[in-house]
Amino acid sequence: MRLLRPEPLCALLAAMIVFAGLDVPIVEDGLFWWVPKALLVAERGTAFVLDTLPHAARPEAPLPPQWQGGLPDYGHPPLWFWALGLVIRVFGAHHSSVHVAALPLAALFGWGAAGLLRRAGGGTAAWAALVLPLLPPVAAQLLRADTDLPLLALTPWALIGVLDRREGLFAVTAGLATACKEPGILLAAPALAANLVDRRVGWGWAWPPMVLAAWAGIHHAETGWALAGSERLPETAGVWLRDMGSVLRIVMVEQLRWLALPVAAWGLWRHRPQGRPLLILGVHVAVQLGFFGTLNFLGGLDRLDAYTHVRYLLPGLVGWAAMLCALSPLAALPLTLGAAVFFFRPSADGPEASLYGLDVALAVREAAPHVAAMQRPVWVGTYAWTQYTRPFAGVVELPMDDLRYYALDTDPADVHGWVVEACEGEPLGRLQELDLVLTEEVRVRHAWVRLYRVGPR
Repeated sequence: MRLLRPEPLCALLAAMIVFAGLDVPIVEDGLFWWVPKALLVAERGTAFVLDTLPHAARPEAPLPPQWQGGLPDYGHPPLWFWALGLVIRVFGAHHSSVHVAALPLAALFGWGAAGLLRRAGGGTAAWAALVLPLLPPVAAQLLRADTDLPLLALTPWALIGVLDRREGLFAVTAGLATACKEPGILLAAPALAANLVDRRVGWGWAWPPMVLAAWAGIHHAETGWALAGSERLPETAGVWLRDMGSVLRIVMVEQLRWLALPVAAWGLWRHRPQGRPLLILGVHVAVQLGFFGTLNFLGGLDRLDAYTHVRYLLPGLVGWAAMLCALSPLAALPLTLGAAVFFFRPSADGPEASLYGLDVALAVREAAPHVAAMQRPVWVGTYAWTQYTRPFAGVVELPMDDLRYYALDTDPADVHGWVVEACEGEPLGRLQELDLVLTEEVRVRHAWVRLYRVGPR
């Protein structure tokens, strides 16, 4: 009967999402950075710090633009791609191995989410945690190889450590989260808030900054340059307000999450919730959203290939949803409705906002036989080009090394033959000036890949 508790059921649900997606191709940052670095770890061990080429990712093949300067992001702490490399060494250089590595993290997230809600809202609220793995951005992240996945999985446990006053649990989980990605240091904020509320001086809060400082020292000693920095800082107060508005909209409004607000307000009016857990959760959410509304967020940029990094917001989004469900477990109902409507639907916030971005990769795979049969030359975007030339991505078994790739600034005069367009992330740019004749379209749910013949000039 203990298996019928919300904690193991939520862990099972999150793991089932990953298990159902074992055959989903590798996409986006996992495709370009994390899996290639994990392949290097699997091949050479952890001895390397910098490497100019992704040797384990077919060094004899031409390189995509993202790799021509070497593998970037070595400023990030290494724990995640080291662990991913260990799994790949055991199970092989295959896209399913990457998902196998995510299985325990998914279960850890589900169990921790239910445990967090039990502490914040009681036994009934713990059942509402079953909706958290189903939130479209969360489910999409469970099927990606980004460093944000272990950060997401460990965050509920760090907050449980704060709520339970278990300094050791917080130190281990928050420290490991920081060793996977720098924003783990933000978990020190709710720990410090708990110290103030409890009028005591704890020691656990110091572990995230100590872990990050240790990695920064090692990194600087080895490379002589700083950790990964912000993608940009707002230039004016108006830009900052616009960015903050974008963050708040994605977390609190999009995908019908606003419908949970009146339900939570009703719960607050009907009951007197525990103040300490909600206060600590509130500090966590405010710090997360304030940080990513200020730096490392692309939501306010005007980009043709707008990859808004919704995954950056997931610890804050889960904390926000947990607050709503703690105030009223019925808040899970509108959250479930939003998940059902937007699970596979495209989003203006980019491919990470739902499973639509993963469907794009499935459509690229479905289109592979058609692309292989086309007369050359065939031009594809850089993401599809990498998936078609690197079998570890899970799109092709044999690489298509005779493809050409285009970018936003590709000169249309250089392009002839055939053009392949995917619906997300790789706009045609100047190629729209060409006379493109649609010959075929391959669809997976809402996602599509279109094959064009370049008409006469």
